[in-house]
Amino acid sequence: MNTFSLSRRQRSLEHYPSNRQRIWYLALAVIATIILYYESYVLPSVAPLVLRSFSITVQTYTLIVLASNLVGVVSAIFGSLSDRMGRSNLIVYGLLITGLATIAISLASTFVVFLLLTLVLGFVEGIILVVTPALVRDFSPRFGRALAMGFWTVGPVGGSVFATAVASQTLTIYGSWQSQYIIAGIVGLIVFVVCFFYLRELSPGLRDQIMHTTKEKEAVEARATSIDVEGAVKHPWRQMLQPRLILSALGISLYLLMYYAAVAFFPLYLSSIFKFSVADANGLVSIFWVVNVVAAIVIGFISDRTLVRKPYMLLGAIATIIVTLLFISRIGQPTGAGLMAVFLSLFGITLAVGYVTWMAAYTETIEDINPALVATGMALEGSILRLIVVLSTVGFLFVVRNSLDGQQWATWWWVCIAGLILFIPTIFVVSGYWRTAQVREAVTRRERGGEVRLETP
Repeated sequence: MNTFSLSRRQRSLEHYPSNRQRIWYLALAVIATIILYYESYVLPSVAPLVLRSFSITVQTYTLIVLASNLVGVVSAIFGSLSDRMGRSNLIVYGLLITGLATIAISLASTFVVFLLLTLVLGFVEGIILVVTPALVRDFSPRFGRALAMGFWTVGPVGGSVFATAVASQTLTIYGSWQSQYIIAGIVGLIVFVVCFFYLRELSPGLRDQIMHTTKEKEAVEARATSIDVEGAVKHPWRQMLQPRLILSALGISLYLLMYYAAVAFFPLYLSSIFKFSVADANGLVSIFWVVNVVAAIVIGFISDRTLVRKPYMLLGAIATIIVTLLFISRIGQPTGAGLMAVFLSLFGITLAVGYVTWMAAYTETIEDINPALVATGMALEGSILRLIVVLSTVGFLFVVRNSLDGQQWATWWWVCIAGLILFIPTIFVVSGYWRTAQVREAVTRRERGGEVRLETP
């Protein structure tokens, strides 16, 4: 076989995989996501060095972040095509493009070239933000959905961990921002080769159904041949542009304002306000991401065991508000690395609690509307999220004009608190129950044939 002849058909699984195979495909999707985000997050990890290298201001750097997310608004819509075209090829060849582009960035001799290649990464990342969670959803029945989404969260978070950890360990050796792009690009191309040969996806008939547990796989396979695949994906945006999905996507985008700040500005914030070195700042931020990854998996497991999402979404929002208030109180106060690590760890936990359970609830809400259009529903969320990132970046430009001014940073943290407060009402529009007993009653009705849908608004 020609090594470049793997088509969508050859990647498509006509039978639901065994549990071991299913976990393998989920792991590949997560690894691919980690690397794609790692390549995108190299820039924040070396931001101070890039600013000096190209003699640009914090405002210009922020405009780079803005432009990258702006192209992501558009590219997220392209991710919806995976409902028709399949998921795996978009991921595989996204890895190839970003790997090459990341290495090319290290060779950029002018700011214009650097910017254009950064926009390429932003475009592909916008697609992957849609496709990878859709693929994870395909391989995760509802009663294991939160844990699967917890592992998916390892992708963007793990990408940040890689970027900050590698920078922390190697910047002192190589001393240049270019070295970080070379390392990331090489790793990306290695993962591309692995995914090219081994990544698979469910056939449309299998993935276009709601599956509650793996015990239903025989029934799912039996129904697959009778699914009207073409009919199910007709008028996708007409089906997905529903108020409950729009409000929920807007809510989580506001909830994640602090996350955006962590990705783009935490190393800069720690080095500017608390005078940590760039390497030490990246080391502290890597603690935030590691804790966030662990918390995401733990809360996913707990949510699946208790069979509810909404209580954890509410808990995550309230807890993050409290931690942010404490975070603001440290501005202007002597703060050592140990205490800062505690604050960043708390952020890692609280943000994960709300986000992972929201991911599970949102995908279940999309399924309740049409399980054949999961990627389109995720594209809606991805576009709204990227738009909010763009708007918040513009707002950040007006608020933080001087990176050495702690009060300007404090004002932005208050904006993040406002976003968390606005998120809370949107919890009520997604599918799901508040109490475990309600879910168990619904399961019992379903088993008796009296109730099909387990999730209700």
